[in-house]
Amino acid sequence: MIILRALLLCTLLNTNAVDAQAHKPVAEVAKSYFDTYSKRKDFERFMTFYSDKAQFVDVIYGNNLKNKAEIKAFLNWHRGEFKRLSGDRILTVTRQIVEGNSVVTEGYFHQFSYDGKVLGPWLFVISQEFDHTNKIVKQTDWINYTPREIFLGGENLNNKLINK
Repeated sequence: MIILRALLLCTLLNTNAVDAQAHKPVAEVAKSYFDTYSKRKDFERFMTFYSDKAQFVDVIYGNNLKNKAEIKAFLNWHRGEFKRLSGDRILTVTRQIVEGNSVVTEGYFHQFSYDGKVLGPWLFVISQEFDHTNKIVKQTDWINYTPREIFLGGENLNNKLINK
């Protein structure tokens, strides 16, 4: 009987931990997502925000990812040599709009070094849709990658960030 009660208690505690994110308001979950992203230290925690069936579109690069495994491989923080060039955060959120289960976040990535190349700063707009458990089911990234000549050519609208 004691073992049965212990198993029941463990099940209830585990269910409560899993459901904890589901009971948070979408705005709180989105804030936590971008806080985790900005620190860029805990990739496994970062990936917990995504549903297994999440879709992810990087409009500029033209990537259309169909599930969490593809998203994890694409965003892999352990690939390449990444270094912050200033501060302890990689991004700053300047505006966030929450409506129902949808969130649109504006901000910029700070300059950083990746495999010895200085990149950024990059303006971004990221839209996200969350399911009933507050997991991301759809994300669309619009990131103004620089230096432009490496990626696309054209005018660099991010120059105003360099002097911030």
